[in-house]
Amino acid sequence: MTHWAQILPNTGNRGTHSKERYFLEIRNRYKWLLEMGGERVLLYKRKYTGTRCPQFDQVRKTNQQHGQDTICFGTGWVGGYFSPIEIFASVLTPSPQTANIQEMGRRRVYIPTGWTIWEPLLQNGDLIIRQNGQRLWVTEVSQTRWKFFVLRQNFVTAEVERNHPVYQLPL
Repeated sequence: MTHWAQILPNTGNRGTHSKERYFLEIRNRYKWLLEMGGERVLLYKRKYTGTRCPQFDQVRKTNQQHGQDTICFGTGWVGGYFSPIEIFASVLTPSPQTANIQEMGRRRVYIPTGWTIWEPLLQNGDLIIRQNGQRLWVTEVSQTRWKFFVLRQNFVTAEVERNHPVYQLPL
């Protein structure tokens, strides 16, 4: 009787040093992939602490003035975002997923996805600015890990409305 089991390499005699070498090599290959096929983007990490925005409404937990908020940029914290970090990312722009009907007509909804290396860690609410000026919110982040170490980060984004205050952020 023949068993059709996958034969895996024996890693028992290789030790921890060899596993770390493979781990580092995987990270280096992800980094190389992004340098060759990714694009340079600006990452603005959103602030979640600090000085509260002067227009922040404590009862409703929102900014009272949303239109031209160049102090807090809609975050509720003075400055809104930390200084930008230039990173490499692979952002895939798919065809329109749906079309929403709004007051001024139909709006096509794109849901770009992408990935980047293990650092800096992305969070929901972070802002990515592409070289073409497109601004994207990070809405969902998942990490590919080996044991407790992050190898790479996959993310889902949403396009920022053209009249949002983040278009006033200094680049």
